[in-house]
Amino acid sequence: MLRLGESQDEVNVVADQFGCPTSANDIATAIVAIAGKLSSDPSARLRGVFHLSGTGETNWAGFAKQIFKFSAENGGKSIIVNDITTAQYPTPARRPANSRLDCNKLDEVHGIRLPSWQTSTRAVVTALAHSKEETP
Repeated sequence: MLRLGESQDEVNVVADQFGCPTSANDIATAIVAIAGKLSSDPSARLRGVFHLSGTGETNWAGFAKQIFKFSAENGGKSIIVNDITTAQYPTPARRPANSRLDCNKLDEVHGIRLPSWQTSTRAVVTALAHSKEETP
């Protein structure tokens, strides 16, 4: 999104597909915590299939709007995001309308609940803005 915003003042983003944006940093932190528990506790209840995603949900357009909002807070361009439908954005890959995950099992068994997607998105966009400042 940020790269796209460098060359455009306005973008069209799908608003009828929902999910839970998740930071790679949050995923890595959770995996390390889970691995620590698994290595010290052989209990079967700690094993199995678990969903892991950022807390909260949004659509792609909402995600893009937050990215550009946080970018503008860090001196980036303010980009207009136009909500469009999946039908208005044809792509060879079919995308689910709902890719939201229920992460309650992970919280109940491992005590892990990731931060809100907004908090993590702000942290990532801020880090990217500062890394650009440091690059000659």
